[in-house]
Amino acid sequence: MHTTPVAPRPASLRQFWQDSSPQAALTGLIAILIGFAGPTVLVYAVADSAHLDSSTVMSWVWGSTVLCGVVTISLSLRTRMPILSTWSTPGIAFLATALPGIPFSQAVGAFLISAVLVVLLGTFRPLTRLIERIPTPLAAVLNAAILLPFGFRAVQAFGREPALVGLMIVAYFVLRRYSPRWAVAGVLVAGVVGSAALGLLHSAPVHLALTVPQVVAPQFSWQATLNLALPLTLLAFTGQFVPGFATLKVAGYNPAPAPIIRACGVASVGAALVGCHNLTLAALLANIVSGPEAHPDPARRYTAAVWAGVFYIVLGLCAGTFLGLLALLPSEAISALAGLALLAAIGTSLQTGLREAPGTLAAPAVLVVTLSGVSLLGIGAAFWGILAGLALHAVEERTARARAGAVAVTSQPTKQPT
Repeated sequence: MHTTPVAPRPASLRQFWQDSSPQAALTGLIAILIGFAGPTVLVYAVADSAHLDSSTVMSWVWGSTVLCGVVTISLSLRTRMPILSTWSTPGIAFLATALPGIPFSQAVGAFLISAVLVVLLGTFRPLTRLIERIPTPLAAVLNAAILLPFGFRAVQAFGREPALVGLMIVAYFVLRRYSPRWAVAGVLVAGVVGSAALGLLHSAPVHLALTVPQVVAPQFSWQATLNLALPLTLLAFTGQFVPGFATLKVAGYNPAPAPIIRACGVASVGAALVGCHNLTLAALLANIVSGPEAHPDPARRYTAAVWAGVFYIVLGLCAGTFLGLLALLPSEAISALAGLALLAAIGTSLQTGLREAPGTLAAPAVLVVTLSGVSLLGIGAAFWGILAGLALHAVEERTARARAGAVAVTSQPTKQPT
């Protein structure tokens, strides 16, 4: 596994253009399309349950995309690592049930409090030190457990639309044999062409228009703080930051957690004022921009994240238009694109996690608990998975030290009496 050291100085725009390539730009676009097509749909579920109007929803999407783009570009250029920001997906899923009944202005106040808490926790050294010390095999298995459901959904999509998904699978493996760096791009083209040829494109009007953010005056209440701000902060760390840093570690990048956490927290303050919850570190999408498909040279893969940030901003400025375009594709095409784009990352993570720690139960425990989807105390399975793995890892290390000590004692020569 390679290890990319922290760059001595941030990359300039000139250096970025020298390091970049069409492959990196296309990889960044694919990452954002997958992220835009999936979790963004959850906002509509929240809007429906909380009775939010369309302008509020578009402002929410604007905050999540434009500000994530700014954070992504800034952090990636500063560290020369593929640092990708996104909103908290566990957080938006939580809001679908927690937001109804709370006035949206109070929810915005809770978003602001959560953002400030993230900034403060980013300065809490024991927390950032714990994130840094997660063993690489456990981080790799956690990453695999997060990604595997996307592979499963691609297979399920094949069961529903075998012709379309089969064409995309063939395109992926044929291109991977002859030109691996363009395999995922070929899958995207095959998905669009195949959907059109098979008559699977949805017919819906698409209007070109700029998205206008709306500033929401926050109100603060104990109810919103306890019911929204605290759970959102916990979900940001357990559901995004921990697996996000694990993803980077598996790819060979070891950025300092504190500056990234604080940057996301500060950006979340601005996002809250336009109605968006926490901005965090990406886990799922980070696999795309940090893999060999982004660039053959690991030291230049940061350019794919920078391009992703650019596309974030472009899509956010015209969020309604691009959501309409994505709605033209069948869901099976999106599922297949995501599963195939992440297939190599799934394989690498499983190999790293299970090969580098043979004979231990810590890595399998992370995999099983995380894949179970169990949620206790409102905290998702990824947190409980890594907690179970760390507990077993500590027990196994203590047992191994005790055995080594016992062997050392018994192997010492017995002193003969004179």
